[in-house]
Amino acid sequence: MLYALVNNDYQLHALRRHGIEALGGPDGVALILVPHALSLPLDARDFHSVHRFDTPLGRSRMPFTLWRYGGLARDVARSLAPRPTDTLLFFTETEWLNQIVVQHFHRGGARVVMLEDGGFATYIPMAVRESEPLSLRERCVQAAYRLLPALRRSRLFKVNGQAFPRLPDDSIDAIGLYQDVGLQRQVDVCRVLKPSRKICELRQGSVIFLNERMYDHYQDAEHYLAGLRRLMAPLVQGFEKVYFKYHPREPDEWKHRIGTLLAGEFPSIELIDRAGTVENMILDYRPEVLASYFSAGLLSIEYQGIEPLYLYHLLDDLKDQPVFMIATRILGSWGYRFVRSGDEIKTGYRSGITSDHPGTCTPLRQFLQSSEPATLAASHSSSY
Repeated sequence: MLYALVNNDYQLHALRRHGIEALGGPDGVALILVPHALSLPLDARDFHSVHRFDTPLGRSRMPFTLWRYGGLARDVARSLAPRPTDTLLFFTETEWLNQIVVQHFHRGGARVVMLEDGGFATYIPMAVRESEPLSLRERCVQAAYRLLPALRRSRLFKVNGQAFPRLPDDSIDAIGLYQDVGLQRQVDVCRVLKPSRKICELRQGSVIFLNERMYDHYQDAEHYLAGLRRLMAPLVQGFEKVYFKYHPREPDEWKHRIGTLLAGEFPSIELIDRAGTVENMILDYRPEVLASYFSAGLLSIEYQGIEPLYLYHLLDDLKDQPVFMIATRILGSWGYRFVRSGDEIKTGYRSGITSDHPGTCTPLRQFLQSSEPATLAASHSSSY
């Protein structure tokens, strides 16, 4: 049986785009929910069974969090009995409870595969060979989680000053990517065929800007607001209609600050404040261009003709940070055309990103069933 581990709306939407019935075959798909940001309606009839485990991450202090993860590991072991004939599909390792589930399936002999989580969230952390040195606090956090038997082989991996939970490479059988990216993991990689893009009639001269919580790590509040002004001005100048979509987890305080700035300085911009994925809202707006700093949503556009526009490189305090330098190398390898100044941010923009011929990629169903490592390219030999 196929088990699918889902944390958010994008991942559930990705399953549906590929076709749940087609992926599961006659045995169906068992859904494992570890909710982080799930607002899409869940039709249980789509799935053979549904198993839900609620993460304690960020909801309590460390001792209680560890105690809860220990209890959840026991719940996972009682509820799920993976066999060598089963496959687990998951999207991200950066949740400790995901790692508990993955390692439980690995110990049960099941095939464990990871499908990219929308783009840079997968590409950037895995495109770095060595972790940055962990701080004393981070080493203590890592040691604390390793006290749990279900996580004793896990670790933290640090990129651009941010530490992410990372699975041992040998617990993942293969990683599926939609784009050609060289990953620094000792795991086989397969290029997976994207679902067919949909056709919709675009509204020329319109752009949606997807906000990101840059103020959480990459910028302080002052630089974030200054950068926002820097990016909004050419968007308003170059497009007839500009929409600004808050991040799905934008705090109310920041919604107020951003809304006040836009209303005072860019009153023509229309705010979008709604739950759900970009894919679900896009038909209501049908923009010519989808813009952001480096949002995963730009790579997951499923409608023909909508152009992705990255803008992080126009801000001096962002472009030379390691994470954005990696993004620049990756985008450059795909033929992406960076705008050189605000004057080039306008209707008619074309990104230049090239797409591979479908014949060079593997359908997801075939990738999930594959048991021949020789058919997959070794990730550590890839480059970009």
